[in-house]
Amino acid sequence: MNELDIKNKYCIDPNSIGNRPRGWWIVENIDEEEEIAGAKVGDLCVKTRDGGSNPIDPNAFKVGNCIGSAEDGFDRTYRYYYYRAVEQDNE
Repeated sequence: MNELDIKNKYCIDPNSIGNRPRGWWIVENIDEEEEIAGAKVGDLCVKTRDGGSNPIDPNAFKVGNCIGSAEDGFDRTYRYYYYRAVEQDNE
């Protein structure tokens, strides 16, 4: 899935999420962070440096279909924001 596919399916630009985005991927397994945030397989995960003492991006929760976030369980300076696909009308 490329960036344009992500923008169309999740209605966000993953590179504009968080104060310092570090990458994104589609969730394939449910680990601790996904469970905390309520993510499911197929959701979008955006990794940022918004954890620890770094400020959380409040706008990350206002775009797309944000379902939650969680700090990285190993390195708390990272935060993951999770998004569920936005259903499109097929008219």
